[in-house]
Amino acid sequence: MKTYLIIKNFLKKEIVQAVIMCIILVFLAFSVQIKSVNFMESSSINVLKPLDSADAIQKQIINDLLPERSGKMLILKRQYQITEEIKKYYRHLGTTYYVNYYSFSICAILFTTLLTVAVFLVVNKGWQNSGLIFKTFLLSNIILASIYYFLPNVLSNKDNLANNMEKIKVFQNIQSDIISVSYTIKNLDEKKTDSAILSHFNRISVNVDFPTTIDNTKINNELSKLLENYTGKQK
Repeated sequence: MKTYLIIKNFLKKEIVQAVIMCIILVFLAFSVQIKSVNFMESSSINVLKPLDSADAIQKQIINDLLPERSGKMLILKRQYQITEEIKKYYRHLGTTYYVNYYSFSICAILFTTLLTVAVFLVVNKGWQNSGLIFKTFLLSNIILASIYYFLPNVLSNKDNLANNMEKIKVFQNIQSDIISVSYTIKNLDEKKTDSAILSHFNRISVNVDFPTTIDNTKINNELSKLLENYTGKQK
């Protein structure tokens, strides 16, 4: 009984309730982000299904065109397989940025909404007259809303997504060229075939990189925009 009373009195303390408030909001942030990520991942799988089917058809075409397992036909087939694996890498990376961007955006909307409510409650009572719980609710939402607002900009989600999608197009074009060469290989002389194979290798080596950027200077840019909008409204 004494233990129950001790815990009850402990939980009645305003500072304890404020800490619990912070924990609840952080837990809410993680829960919403995880659910958003899971939802966007499942959605992206459905969106990419037609592309998976197209890749499977392309693979069947290359196998039909290049049945031999030696010589230049084998090299062309290996080039196709290399580009396929690289294309998968960029697609997975692009999907990750796509999922993160929308999960961060959903969390930003949620905590911006809660921040609006918190501002209304505190303004209604006044900062001096507001309790510690209201102040904690306001400050916690300011931090969480700021994190989810600036994080996509720091991680350059939009730019990295666009860059990875562009890489997918590049390697898809290489695959299409490999298919075209494979279709006409029996009519090409050895010199043209060697030139095509060398061109594929050069394009693969030139276009393979890691298009990932993190730009913390965008925080300053975004803050400047917010301050400009705020000062503009004040005028």
